[in-house]
Amino acid sequence: MRKIGLVLGVALAACGGAGGNASDVDAGHSGGLDAQPPPARLFDRSITAVTLEVDYASNAAPYTGGIGGAFGDTWQLFQSNAERLFKDDGKTLTIPTTPAAMQELTDVPAGPYTVDEILAVAATHRDQPSAGATATFYIVWLDGYFDDGSGAQTSVLGVSIGDTGVIAMFKPVIASTGTPLTPNLERYVEQSTLVHEFGHAVGLVDNGVPMLAAHRDAAHGQHCSNDKCTMYWQNEGASDAAQFARDYVLSGSSILFDGACLADIDAIIAASAP
Repeated sequence: MRKIGLVLGVALAACGGAGGNASDVDAGHSGGLDAQPPPARLFDRSITAVTLEVDYASNAAPYTGGIGGAFGDTWQLFQSNAERLFKDDGKTLTIPTTPAAMQELTDVPAGPYTVDEILAVAATHRDQPSAGATATFYIVWLDGYFDDGSGAQTSVLGVSIGDTGVIAMFKPVIASTGTPLTPNLERYVEQSTLVHEFGHAVGLVDNGVPMLAAHRDAAHGQHCSNDKCTMYWQNEGASDAAQFARDYVLSGSSILFDGACLADIDAIIAASAP
């Protein structure tokens, strides 16, 4: 769950290992891609639609379908959180939730993957760049680990790359969080990771969306200081993300952002109201 920003320590703010800050990767690595609308415009009424484009490498497809019991569809967790972020904004959200609405990439080999290699995949396969009144985010599931320049990072679940709107999800790490005693846990980990990375991509925490009150953990980049929030830095490492997902299942709550993060979002939306 990392977001890649201007400095590697900030850029690695996504799903990382202990002490890592890999979720937010350098916005300077644009890879020729169009930049996303900045948060001040993303949450403005001039953007009327937000769309996710989902691709996946062979053997790395996202989990889809029903989970069973009272939890419904696997993608409902991300859907609920995305809808909450834009709840007062009047935008149309398009989120693919079935394999038929996603695209398999048969020409993307197994990793590890550097930032530049992830952006190269996006440059080749992204079909829906942000344009006009529509903001898009490109999410790609990869069959391998994230390479932060020092080698494969086996605890990094995902990364969000600067202002490109590109998020990469690392399937082997996600799949490793499942155990026989915790059926479907890896599905919740995958979804909570995506929520975390999307939070980085839209401007949380203090990454374009201003804070109403101080809640940024400055030692760990654009992360929330509340360990019960999905934007807490340790919730991006595999073992901590698994515990966070367990707590989510027990809590019965579908919203993973804490009150401080939601207040920041609500304030920037209110500021853009006519």
